[in-house]
Amino acid sequence: MKKSRNLLCLVVGLNLLSGTGCHSLYQPTFNEKIKEEINPDQAIRLLEEGNHRFVSGHLAEKQVIQARRQLVSEQKPVAVIISCSDSRVAPEIVFDQSLGDLFVIRVAGNIVNDDVIGSVQYAVDHLHVPLVMVLGHENCGAVIEALQRKKHPSYLQSIVDKIEPAAEKAISAGLAEENVIDRAVIENVKLVEDELHEYSTLSEKLMNGDIRIIGGEYHLASGKVTWLKN
Repeated sequence: MKKSRNLLCLVVGLNLLSGTGCHSLYQPTFNEKIKEEINPDQAIRLLEEGNHRFVSGHLAEKQVIQARRQLVSEQKPVAVIISCSDSRVAPEIVFDQSLGDLFVIRVAGNIVNDDVIGSVQYAVDHLHVPLVMVLGHENCGAVIEALQRKKHPSYLQSIVDKIEPAAEKAISAGLAEENVIDRAVIENVKLVEDELHEYSTLSEKLMNGDIRIIGGEYHLASGKVTWLKN
């Protein structure tokens, strides 16, 4: 009986490693076939699954060296991520993805300006990316600076100016002090989403359903991304 149990355990273990019979939690990231056919809703689902792997600690196996070689001549990312520059919020890690999977634009406060819009437009037009995500995060330093309602050095003021409308909206909401920062982060994400929708160069693809713009908030302690779906 003991030998039978040991044999059963060995068979199950081999199945988990080989991917037959039972399915391992360590699923691969996006393959090329998925990338060619993916639509906005599928891109969201795949990012959700990747974040779940990150939160649970069951990260996907990645063939980074092989991917690096394959990506020499072209790239096919499945999503644009506009993220804060904060060192704790790395989208490729947060969504458990590898080289070539995400087109990441990072700037303090995850704001948009002409350069960011140009980068988004390039990804949408030339790389045919179906999803644009604005990713804010808890305790964002740029958002906190905007909430302080004071003058900053010129290198920072241009960023704070973009966030201040969201900060004012959070302050005027009458929330408890400990909730104001989180509300301002969310309002800033929504503000950036609205700005993206206003660009005529993206509007046609939005109307046709070719792309989707969505927001999210990253939670530092848990690693979970809360999706701000409309």
